[in-house]
Amino acid sequence: MMWMVLLIVQPLLINTGRTQLHRTIGKVSWVLGPLIIVSMFLVGRGSYVRSIGNIPEQENLATMVLDIRGYLTFAIFWALAMFYRKNSASHMRYMIATGMLAIGPGVGRGLISSGMDFPTALTITDVLDLVIVGTLLGFDLYRKKNYKPFLVVFIVFLIGAILWQVKDGDAWQSFARWYAAMFY
Repeated sequence: MMWMVLLIVQPLLINTGRTQLHRTIGKVSWVLGPLIIVSMFLVGRGSYVRSIGNIPEQENLATMVLDIRGYLTFAIFWALAMFYRKNSASHMRYMIATGMLAIGPGVGRGLISSGMDFPTALTITDVLDLVIVGTLLGFDLYRKKNYKPFLVVFIVFLIGAILWQVKDGDAWQSFARWYAAMFY
């Protein structure tokens, strides 16, 4: 929640000319970002470990894709936002991308509670993310703005969506088995 508060407050500070306060508060993200990454990893690890023996191994390995892509995607966007912190256009786009990661779980739960099955809901949220980022990328291309950040975001989301679709395949299952043995 603190991250979402930062994503709301920080642009308001820039918009009202309080750049120095924006920078001061932004230093919190150097601590909060890594804490979010570690906590997302630990949540995924806990979910995997709790599921051992309760669900089939293939299903447990398949659902790991959600946790792994979640924390890696956040880590990529956060790291790029911090790297480009002195380039406000790129920084802003990568920070927007970290916030977009909250869309999937909320929309997915809404779809599931309305009766949709879990895999279909996840596929729809992936498509929604790609449409939103694709639209932002299109706007940047049309306005001749720096399109590269949203292109990177689109590619990362696309890779995540593809991984969700191949989660039952031999390649993912082998990788997930190795990953679990190595890190869990």
